[in-house]
This record gives sequence, C-alpha cells and structure tokens, in this order.
Amino acid sequence: MAEELQKAHLYYDDINKIRILEPSILKETEDLRDTCKDYETKAEDFGRIINDLLGVLKELGDNVETQKMAAIGTTNLLKSITKEREFEQAKLQTAINEKTMVLEQLDSEYDALQILEASQTETIDYLTQLR
Repeated sequence: MAEELQKAHLYYDDINKIRILEPSILKETEDLRDTCKDYETKAEDFGRIINDLLGVLKELGDNVETQKMAAIGTTNLLKSITKEREFEQAKLQTAINEKTMVLEQLDSEYDALQILEASQTETIDYLTQLR
C-alpha cells in the first residue's frame, strides 16, 4: 500500500500523517526554514548593532563638534585677551612717555629755578654787602 501511495506521490511521515512531499525533501525544507529563521535573527541582530553603532558615532560626532566649537571659542578669547593686553601696554607706554616729558620739563624748570635762585642769592649778597 505504501508503494501505491508513493506512485501517487503521497507519503507517510513519522506520525503517520499523509504528506505530499517526500520525507527527505520535507526535512530539507524544514532545515532551510530553520536556517532562514537563523539568518533573519542574525540580520536583525546585525541591524540593531549597526543602529547602535550609528547612534554612538553620531553622539561622538556631536561631542567632537561641541569640543571643536569650544576650542574655537577659547582660541578667540585668547586672541582677544592678547589684543587687550597689547592695547593696555600701548596705553601704559603712552602714559610713561607723557610722564617722561613732564619730568624733563620739570627738570628743565628746576634747573632754571636753581640758576634764578643762585642769581637772586648773589644779588641779595651783593646788596647786603653794600649796606
């Protein structure tokens, strides 16, 4: 009877159910199904890993961009501080130059007053001797 069923392309399986496929082909089909499920699971895992990696890379990229902007800001701040110090130095040098000129004028005036004092002292001494 089994041979007659096989001629009609009908087969019994392990639990005595009638099947259209040969048991070897059925087994191969089931193995293929299991392999496909494994492949699908691995593909989904790979997709999750890639998405996680992309998230980490985006986060790192954002962090790098933030640090880059902070570095540019710090560089600009240092440049502005340098310019402020140069300006302050120039201002102080101008003040020193002005004070030096005033000092030179006062020195000249002091020398002139000493000469005048000496002259007046001489005149006073001369007038005192005439009395």
